[in-house]
Amino acid sequence: MGRRFRCGLDPGREKFGLAICGGSELIFSAIIPVSSLDVTARCLKSGDFSEIAHLGIEGAPPRGAAAISVFLGNGTGFRLFKDELEERGVPCLVVDEAMTTLEGRALYWRLHPPRGLWRLLPLSLRVPPRAVDDMAAWAILMRASSEGR
Repeated sequence: MGRRFRCGLDPGREKFGLAICGGSELIFSAIIPVSSLDVTARCLKSGDFSEIAHLGIEGAPPRGAAAISVFLGNGTGFRLFKDELEERGVPCLVVDEAMTTLEGRALYWRLHPPRGLWRLLPLSLRVPPRAVDDMAAWAILMRASSEGR
């Protein structure tokens, strides 16, 4: 029997962030082209993430997920995502995603603390060396949890 996981999605026009957590622990994150939304929906429905594992950035995809709860940020193009997911049998709850990109930056630095002189820069001046859509998706999940969802 698989575990229960939560998935956060940060929608965008060309790509979207995905974060999967078990409890509050980040298990897997990825940045996925919008053209692969159908594949991602299939993965969310089945609990088998092997088709998107190669897009992973942090962690490894969970194996044997019994159930996945999906939380979708209400940002750019979220309606397309909601319709596509629900059409494929993946229900999702919409979460306010205001400021989650900034929260995602902070989460990135929590996972990858700066070294050397970079430590002296204030967080607001640090720019991660990669896109943080997946971290924004994690922030969406954290927000949903704090709202008791």
